[in-house]
Amino acid sequence: MALPRFRTAIKVTPVEREGKQLFVASDPYEGVFDHQVALPPIAFVVASFLDGERDAASVRSGILEQFPDAGVQEEDVRKVVEDLDQHYLLESERLAARRRDVEGEWNSLAARAAKFVDGSPEEVGKELKGYYSAEAGAGEPVLPSAAAPLSGILAPHIDFRRGGTCYTYAYRELAERSDAEVYVILGVAHASPPNPFVVTSKAYETAFGPTNPDRELIGSLEKRFGARIFENEILHRSEHSAEFQAVFLKHARPGADFTVLPILCSSFEIHCGTASPSTAPRIQEFLGALGEALRGRKACIVAGVDFAHVGPVFGDDVEVDQKLVEWMMAGDTRGLQECAEVNPEGFWNSVMADGNRRHVCGLSATYAALRLLDGAQGKVHKYGFAPDPGGGLVSFASMSFGPAPAMARP
Repeated sequence: MALPRFRTAIKVTPVEREGKQLFVASDPYEGVFDHQVALPPIAFVVASFLDGERDAASVRSGILEQFPDAGVQEEDVRKVVEDLDQHYLLESERLAARRRDVEGEWNSLAARAAKFVDGSPEEVGKELKGYYSAEAGAGEPVLPSAAAPLSGILAPHIDFRRGGTCYTYAYRELAERSDAEVYVILGVAHASPPNPFVVTSKAYETAFGPTNPDRELIGSLEKRFGARIFENEILHRSEHSAEFQAVFLKHARPGADFTVLPILCSSFEIHCGTASPSTAPRIQEFLGALGEALRGRKACIVAGVDFAHVGPVFGDDVEVDQKLVEWMMAGDTRGLQECAEVNPEGFWNSVMADGNRRHVCGLSATYAALRLLDGAQGKVHKYGFAPDPGGGLVSFASMSFGPAPAMARP
């Protein structure tokens, strides 16, 4: 009998504790569980063979083929599998039941609760002001500004501790130059569901109050595409990329009356491979419908994206050294230039030229934003990168986009 498959959306990070090698599993993308699970090497090895097709005997054979001295028995495999299942790490009936419970809880909520940014308005406000006023920050917004209004920004979605100061460059521009009535927040669906765009009708709660959903836009998209725009909506529950934008947005425009449309963008490669997303009907149709629905609205596009994810923790067989940094920065520079020119196809091709070796996780959301910002002109305000605790680097940037003649009609 085939053993259940190990979950693909789980994040596993190698660590050393008290001189012992362990692998820490977490569930940041789907959020079925909130704790961390420490896996000993044997559990990690067994998990790597769980493809949904092997039984205990073939898993044991596969392990012994690679590690002849492992001494693993079928009973050892079964015990590891049982333990992995207890922690919701396998695609099993136990996990399916847990997903149903989580989805039921989600459906009963009127709003998407704050998950990653805790604290009172005063505490969170003090934290954000600290990023603006820090030496590496953009400085406090100066109001009012005589500059032309914005049609969009591009900001990081890395955690505030590592990238907070970079956020401030995009959000200072937004605070000074945006009076939009609706913000389309394009985040990243890190779990990569099959539908390219995941809409939510729920408000995003923040320390500064909720970002209320734009019922008109949601209704327009639902009329065109039906309930499929809400497929995998529960991913909003555990996704940080849109929440971080909601927090900075509410802080940048205190007391302003605006609505939002949070959309998580999945991997477009599922639909088009390395070819342009414009060749994929589901992507093309959605962007066309959204662009049409935004016409005549005072709208601003907010893309919460990071760029390169390189190093051993991301599956690269390389050392984190100056050579890797220079290679990463060269690729990011090419991509950001295409963004500044609002060239979605050029940006896509700059990433796909080598098959996305930099693992640009904001690829789809950035492409979608550039499509919607047709005719605008972008400016890079800040670029940076930070270490990943598991051994790697993550890069990010802040950009602003001037007025566009109209939202794109693909």
